[in-house]
Amino acid sequence: MILNGWDEEPIGGIDSGSDISDVEDPDYCPPGHVRPSGNQPAPAEQDQSDTEESSEEEMDIVSNRMSRKGSYWAELPPTQAKTPSHYLLRSRSGPAPGFSNVSPIDAWKLFITDSILEEVLKCTNMEGRRVAINRGKEWKNLSKEELMAFIGLTILAGSEKNWDVPIRVLFGSPLHNPMYKATMSIRRLLRFDDKRTRASRLETNHMTTFRYIWDLFLVNCRQKFIPSDCVTVDEQLVPFRGRTKFLQYMPSKPAKNGIKIFWVCDARTPYAIDGIVYTGRQPGEEVQKNLGENTVRQLCSGFRHRGHNITTDNFFTSVPLAEHLLEKGLTIVGTLRQNKPDIPPVMKASKSREVHCTEFGFNGSMTMIRYIRKKGKAVVLLSTMHHSKMVDENSQKKKTEIILFYNQTKGGVDTVDQMVGYYTCKRQTQRWPMVLWYNMIDIATLNAYSFFRAQHPEISTGITNARRHFLTELSKELVTPHMKSRLEGTPNLPTYITEAMGRCGVTKAANQQQERSTEGQQKRKSQKQIVCDNCTQ
Repeated sequence: MILNGWDEEPIGGIDSGSDISDVEDPDYCPPGHVRPSGNQPAPAEQDQSDTEESSEEEMDIVSNRMSRKGSYWAELPPTQAKTPSHYLLRSRSGPAPGFSNVSPIDAWKLFITDSILEEVLKCTNMEGRRVAINRGKEWKNLSKEELMAFIGLTILAGSEKNWDVPIRVLFGSPLHNPMYKATMSIRRLLRFDDKRTRASRLETNHMTTFRYIWDLFLVNCRQKFIPSDCVTVDEQLVPFRGRTKFLQYMPSKPAKNGIKIFWVCDARTPYAIDGIVYTGRQPGEEVQKNLGENTVRQLCSGFRHRGHNITTDNFFTSVPLAEHLLEKGLTIVGTLRQNKPDIPPVMKASKSREVHCTEFGFNGSMTMIRYIRKKGKAVVLLSTMHHSKMVDENSQKKKTEIILFYNQTKGGVDTVDQMVGYYTCKRQTQRWPMVLWYNMIDIATLNAYSFFRAQHPEISTGITNARRHFLTELSKELVTPHMKSRLEGTPNLPTYITEAMGRCGVTKAANQQQERSTEGQQKRKSQKQIVCDNCTQ
């Protein structure tokens, strides 16, 4: 029987008179075909089952790449025709124009300016007079030369790694540098605010004792240097075990206890750009949420639309932060914590995955990768700067471009902290403002060294300890004016002090020496002419 179609009537044939056609007969089997068994599905049913299985696999893939927040991370990267505008650096890195330095003290004065020194002098003399009146004594005002000499001696002690040597040993032992005893005989204490109004200011700010000096210093750091294309945000723990309301305990740090400062530093030059001292919740404020994200937003607010990349660790990195920075023309590369709701299940760690394998996920301008560094351990990174599956196949660990870039730029703050600690001027103290003061001097000295080296690259040519030479020269320039004033203003200095000054290259003028020599000769002549009457007889 011939059919014109599945929905047509039969046209006629030999078996046209039968009631059931060959196709309609359930027992009919065409020649050359095998009758299907009872357990094997028909072709239409098999195609339907294959479609259901493929749809289930697709659903599993989609669910594995869908985060708890509902964002989908595709497996294939997006196609881009040109370089995004936020990759283009709009300023040249290095010292800001208009500042030229001839000597180390010129570079240092760019960060510890006269306004900072005058504020310290005003507060120190005010507190000194108040204490002296209460004790019935007279206070001798601290001069600017003496304050700079004191700072110079602390820098000198740091350059010689004498931060743990007692003051009496530094000033009294003949084995130590004679510059200590030649400069001053006592150690003056410093104050940084007006104690009479401190109580009212503490009601709104825990750091009010040092806040004004700190803000003046940060303004200088931001204005004097143009950062490179990559900056790093991380924390520094300044060692301290005294009493303060914002003391932090960080077991992963060597010091364990101290004051935490969030820094944004240049990733290619050891330079601290901006910082925030973590003081906890201020009086009257609510509990802070998303502390890491808010810290990065505040520190990087001055980099808007300049084409910089921000490298952070898993304490700061998040998808909302990456989206916010993209709106400001900035990119971010950083690690993510495994508990973030933006991470899809495919990025989670699994023992069944091979070591050194990488999984990619792309969502708009963001790229997320999961890298198995060892069995059952995975690291997740987020980048808005990279948009490809580039992997270093020649290396054994097969690291991606994102991981290699992160390893190159993650150590900006750690490098600054390490260099500061190597030649630190910190002294043992129980006052937390002095701890921040010493740390500020260390950061200012390091920034001055980076600034001076950028303008005079020849200072490190063929020298292994160029920074120590810079610190020694800086300390000498800071103490020499006060040393000369002390020599000229104090007529009866002990011999050991004048000898120490001579060893430091500070002596009285030649005319003063000649006058003193002529006066001595005249005195000796007059003494020779005095003769008693008995001797003349």
